[in-house]
Amino acid sequence: MSDWSGADGEERAVVDAWVDAPVDEVWELWTTPAGLERWWWPMFDDARYEADARVGGWYRFRTASGGVGVQGRYVAVEEGRRLVFSWDWMAAEGARAEQLVEVRLSERDGGTLVRVEQSAPLDEVDDIRDGWQDSLTRLEELADGW
Repeated sequence: MSDWSGADGEERAVVDAWVDAPVDEVWELWTTPAGLERWWWPMFDDARYEADARVGGWYRFRTASGGVGVQGRYVAVEEGRRLVFSWDWMAAEGARAEQLVEVRLSERDGGTLVRVEQSAPLDEVDDIRDGWQDSLTRLEELADGW
């Protein structure tokens, strides 16, 4: 990712997934509230999604029953190809450095290859990688059910 340089003690969690859907459909699933609702946190009935996927736009995903939320701003948006956004866990305890996420979409084998990279402190990389793997598995399963 070229939009930031990692700070000392930071690494990147990287996760790939193949989604059996065209890039334009996968893009909509990442960039619209209606799309995110279909796969991000489907296990929570009260999950709410806001997304303004443009440079400088904000997003917020939250669920009271799950006790979790995340928000941030879009740093780079390349329609149908790439998103870079900041990542801030809402109500996280203590001061945390801003983390950045890059999502790349590319056509591959009749579907879409999704690559997610997130900057993270070394002691959080495994948990972040596991979280993205879980999320991307839900995205793959959604497309498999079409």
